[in-house]
Amino acid sequence: MIEEAIRIAEQIKTEEVPELSPNQLKEIISLIDYTTLNDTDTEESVYEWMQNSIALMNAAGVYCGGWCVFPNFISVIRDHRKEIPISIAVVNGNFPSGMAKSQIKIEEAVLSESEGAEEIDTVVNKGWSKDSQWQKIEKEISLIKGALAHAHLKVIMETGMLDPEQVDAISRACIRGGADFIKTSTGKTEHGASLESVSIMCHIIKEHYQNTGKKIGIKPSGGISEPEEAFLYVKLVRSILGDEWINNSLFRIGASRLLNNTINKLNT
Repeated sequence: MIEEAIRIAEQIKTEEVPELSPNQLKEIISLIDYTTLNDTDTEESVYEWMQNSIALMNAAGVYCGGWCVFPNFISVIRDHRKEIPISIAVVNGNFPSGMAKSQIKIEEAVLSESEGAEEIDTVVNKGWSKDSQWQKIEKEISLIKGALAHAHLKVIMETGMLDPEQVDAISRACIRGGADFIKTSTGKTEHGASLESVSIMCHIIKEHYQNTGKKIGIKPSGGISEPEEAFLYVKLVRSILGDEWINNSLFRIGASRLLNNTINKLNT
């Protein structure tokens, strides 16, 4: 399966990206988790970032899938979202390292949900990943997921530090633990998303769906800033999982620059 996944990713890399149509650009926008995760973020800066994004999306006539911020800015999004259908997502688990006790990750996730977060992007302990401690990872994910009432759990696996066999193993562990989405990267490391890793993840999601009937979401994140790059991930997910995955309930692209760049392209 891994060899086939890598073959598909390499094939898509070689294919020419067409001039993207307005509908294709709008489709990309609808899949974005628009993100600000700067150490210097403030309530004022997050509010301005949010309002600017609303103005851009209103003009484009399409909304992204989620706003992703640090947990201390939940109230900024919650209090000013009004009726706009964009989810509130927050990072969790001592982002971006994932080096926190499981109980702290659980408590932070529960508190974030109680304050209005609808999606929790938690970071796997990178030491456990490096040491292939899949059972520990599965257990921690199951504890976090079990403590949540309704919020979706998106698990950041930092695939850029893993080999293909490890990407396969950690994806399976996170899904067994109850992840609603599996996600490539924090975007804070040298290596973020790759078509190869996402292809492996998609194959595992497809296998899980065939075996259980349950659909797991996927979120490429880390280094995707141009619509042409995003298009390749859309094409990859569509080719493996089909059109039914091409919606923001099952597919997100985490990015801080992709929204502006795609809207700029739409307006040219």
